[in-house]
Amino acid sequence: MGGTLGDQLLKLGLVDEKQAKKAKHDERQSKKRKGRSGVEKDRAERDATARDRRQTTRESDRKRELDRNESKADQETQNRIQQIVASSRVTGRTGGRRRFYFEARDGRVPLIEVNDDTMAGLEGGRIAIAEDPHGSTTLITREAAERIADLDGTWLRLWNGRS
Repeated sequence: MGGTLGDQLLKLGLVDEKQAKKAKHDERQSKKRKGRSGVEKDRAERDATARDRRQTTRESDRKRELDRNESKADQETQNRIQQIVASSRVTGRTGGRRRFYFEARDGRVPLIEVNDDTMAGLEGGRIAIAEDPHGSTTLITREAAERIADLDGTWLRLWNGRS
């Protein structure tokens, strides 16, 4: 559809010919009253508004891209920590009759049953407890705990290593 807004409204049948002519007449009279400087001022205001709108759109696009990159980096960090936990599990027999309580992410205080050697490792900082965001816990080595502490300490539920 080409032409002025009045022509478009006329073609769509939203206004009759008399109303379209009156609208054109009123627009010409308005421009005449404003004069050249008034019309140019209106055009400058429209241009400024359009420029501001484009700037706002660019800023929101930039922010969205930064958020996307940050989210991607965070996901990569979480995947890296999962790999560290999986490859650094304390092996051998750890279960026993001693109860060891710790605070979980959600505030609960669960327990794990460990043997004397594992209890000594937890108390001495040679073993740590890692908990993933889903609540699964794993006994890991001190070296793994140090690497995880550097990446995201919220995974460590208990580690008597660094203070």
